[in-house]
Amino acid sequence: MIFLASLLLFFYVAFTLIMLDKIYKGNPVYLLLYIVSFLPFYTIFQVIVFNAFENIFIVSLIKYSKDFVLLSSFILYIIGTRESFFNRSFKFSILDKLIVSFLCLVLVYLFLPLGEGTFISKVIYSKNIFLIGIVYFFGRNTDFKIYNWNTILKILIGLAVFSFLVALSENTLGNHLHSFLGFSEYNLIVNDIDSQGNYGLSWSFESQSTRPRYAAFFADPLEFSASLILFFTVSLWFLLHSKFRENKFYYLLLSLIIIGSFLLALSRASIFSAILVLILALYISKNYKTIISGSVFILLIFIYLYFFSEETRYLIEDTLSFQNTSSLGHLVEWIEGLLSIYENPFGIGLAMSGNASGVDQSIKIGGENQFLIYGVQMGVISVLLYVIILLKSIWNSIRVYKKSSSLSKKSIGFITGLTKFGLLIPLFTANAELYLFVALFSWYLVGQVESLYNSFNLNNKLKIEKG
Repeated sequence: MIFLASLLLFFYVAFTLIMLDKIYKGNPVYLLLYIVSFLPFYTIFQVIVFNAFENIFIVSLIKYSKDFVLLSSFILYIIGTRESFFNRSFKFSILDKLIVSFLCLVLVYLFLPLGEGTFISKVIYSKNIFLIGIVYFFGRNTDFKIYNWNTILKILIGLAVFSFLVALSENTLGNHLHSFLGFSEYNLIVNDIDSQGNYGLSWSFESQSTRPRYAAFFADPLEFSASLILFFTVSLWFLLHSKFRENKFYYLLLSLIIIGSFLLALSRASIFSAILVLILALYISKNYKTIISGSVFILLIFIYLYFFSEETRYLIEDTLSFQNTSSLGHLVEWIEGLLSIYENPFGIGLAMSGNASGVDQSIKIGGENQFLIYGVQMGVISVLLYVIILLKSIWNSIRVYKKSSSLSKKSIGFITGLTKFGLLIPLFTANAELYLFVALFSWYLVGQVESLYNSFNLNNKLKIEKG
């Protein structure tokens, strides 16, 4: 284990230094490469290193190395060029202004003397939100080359296949990878979280019927299933837009592999989201007949499972009636959050809700809904801003997909819009912005989409003026 951990540490340090060198030289697309190549393995990497060396300091260095890469890259972008940051030709769009407003609101609540959280806790919590803004504006200022984007897509496909193989191996062997690597010990000593559930990990690793749920190499099954939404949109893009029949077979196989992963991760929110993503993908690509036939097929499967699978029927009924322990837990957290927002419409302070680092679980209020988590801490205005930002991101992405004549740009709009749309339901049931890989990756793409969207609007404006 020590040899493996040492080898992984060596490769990670070398990889990080290479990425930083490229980013510092003005290639922000390498930040996206860092996100997609490292963050899926972020937690498992820490577990392996900790159990090899039993050293919290080394684990902390790994954690903060991610923050250093993002923050230092952003600071260098602002001050590291000859041209003054304030003299650069950058026109703020509506979405830019909305995101800046949200970040300014976070900054205000960071210094407001609200809540029981310590200032250090507030700094740690707000840092996670500022990372979203950083990757967004990096994406906003990235000029993708076709080969760069194709490389990213190949990595995503590789992650989708590899994660399925890992989860399938877990299922075949009847043991979680996290149990084998010592996730419980890591969680207890590093995060001060006791092991829970029948598998000694946490309750998210099992269903209501104690059936195991697998996470592959992600932090937990919920993060795995949220990432599967991104992988699914990639497979749908190729499946719906590939011109060659033999290629369609491979991408259909990829889609089936991802569906298999959904069943192994067994997240109801993400499975339902995947169905909605499929319908929206068929709609915006104008496959109207397929929507009808596909809807009938899904309905028939649902009817079959409901009437001929007793476990599925009880799961559906308990979920809808909130008799399921997980659903009931969501409901209790939602009620707590709503009551807090009703009583404190301007919020009760940062680090007072959710499961993010910096939040003291003994004083937190609510935590099973990303919208309510922001609302509890920063009031109603934060929820409105966040909702508008999400809807605007989805709308602009779909517009880029429909307007662009370039296949690569269309794919960016398609994958970004469907991913952010598919993540809406997990946002209602979890602190989903904590899923570092899919959250930061998708916000980076939102920034790239916004750049494309504004270039289309500018070109249309110039055409009108010339005409």
